[in-house]
Amino acid sequence: MEAAADSTTRWLGILSSGMLIGRDAELAAETAQHLVGARALSELRHWFAEAPPESASDARVAAIEACIAIVHADRVVKDAEREFVERVIQLSELDEATQEALVQRIDVEPSLEGIGARLPHPALAELLLVLAWQVALSDGKIQDEERGAYGILADKLGVTPTRASQLRTTKPG
Repeated sequence: MEAAADSTTRWLGILSSGMLIGRDAELAAETAQHLVGARALSELRHWFAEAPPESASDARVAAIEACIAIVHADRVVKDAEREFVERVIQLSELDEATQEALVQRIDVEPSLEGIGARLPHPALAELLLVLAWQVALSDGKIQDEERGAYGILADKLGVTPTRASQLRTTKPG
């Protein structure tokens, strides 16, 4: 599961920094392109390049908060889920203080109100849904509550149920 975490989270830092350093970063970019297409990925890179640094950082924090919300869907944060989210935080390229604060918030279910505004690009929303599904899978089984939380997240991000289903069945990496 660590390979899936790496593959689906590295794009957070790559897209916001624009830097592809090393084979892991290249593979993550290829995965993102496979998931959303070359044009959408190019548009997303442009969005990150033009966004003020605080907007890019807020988008990464919002993505992590969505992952935290998914692990709370069944009301029990399992060790595998916690480890997965901690790995997402570690790969986010957020500053150390923000990372530490997010780790501390894993046990507190976040509100997803306004998340669509914080993740305004459609490709970003789709990549987040892939990541959220990987988080849900991290403990080895999917609960009905996790399916429901995924659907709610997709709706809040403006992703159609059909596209959300396609993204859920896409294997990253």
